[in-house]
Order: sequence, then structure tokens, then C-alpha cells
Amino acid sequence: MIGYFRVPPVRGATFDGPLADKLTDVGCQALHHDACYALAVHKPGLEAAIASAAPGDLLVVPSLHAFAAHIVDLLQVMGKLQAAGVYLMTLAEGIDTRMPGGFFPVCAQLLQFNDQTRMVRTAEEKIVRLGRPRPAAPGAVGEPAIEEPASETDAEPPPEA
Repeated sequence: MIGYFRVPPVRGATFDGPLADKLTDVGCQALHHDACYALAVHKPGLEAAIASAAPGDLLVVPSLHAFAAHIVDLLQVMGKLQAAGVYLMTLAEGIDTRMPGGFFPVCAQLLQFNDQTRMVRTAEEKIVRLGRPRPAAPGAVGEPAIEEPASETDAEPPPEA
């Protein structure tokens, strides 16, 4: 079991405080830590914790907030753990990916959803910026002509509710 935690870089925050004690009490043999805010992109302690883990090892954290301030960063870390074959246990949320239930696949789906959302928003922004393409005129080259019914009686009746 490998423990990871972070403390904010403020006066009085120490690496040998209650977070380290909690992780040691649950059985972590090695502890890694960072002094950074959640928005930090570079977390060498987290990277070292993942790199030191062998497939099948368990990374224990006090909470999901140990990884990131927002969902995308969290999901990216989850992807790294899954790719390395490392399990995750959180003390605050009670998550243990060794148990069946598909926590890693759900994280992967959420990350894919986020990527797709970004693509959709980019396409929508382009439509707003450039304007919606106009439909081709009926009978234009390469476009089939739209035939309109001769009268209302020839048209198909609306579907019944």
C-alpha cells in the first residue's frame, strides 16, 4: 500500500501531520506528498507514487481532492492508475477499486464524455461564428429536387396520436 497526500504551501502545514498518520494507520508502507494547491499541474509526489507502484498495488489517499480541483484532472489521474494496473482507495469517500462495481470504467466514460463535449462546443462555436450553412436550392446541381404534393388531399395525413 502506497499513500499519497498533499498539503497547501502555507505556514504551519507539515508533511508529518494528521494526513500522514491516517495513511500510516491504514497500512501504507510508503508515503508520497506534494506541497501545492489543487490547481497545480505538476505534482511530482503523485507522479512518484504512481511510478513506484507495481501492477496490483494499492494507492491510498485521504480523499479525491488529493488529486485535483476539477473532474477532468481527477479523471486523467484515474486513467493513469488504471493504465498502470494500480488500484485506488479513498478514505473519505470509501472508494476501493479492488471491489467490483466498475469505478474505473465509469471514470473513462466520463472523460470520453468531456472530450466529446469539447468537440461539440467547438463545432457549435464555429456555427455561431460563421453562421449556419444555407440549404441548397431545390433542383440545384447534385441536390435532389423536392417534390411538393399537388394539393392537400394528395398529401399524407398526419400520424394519429
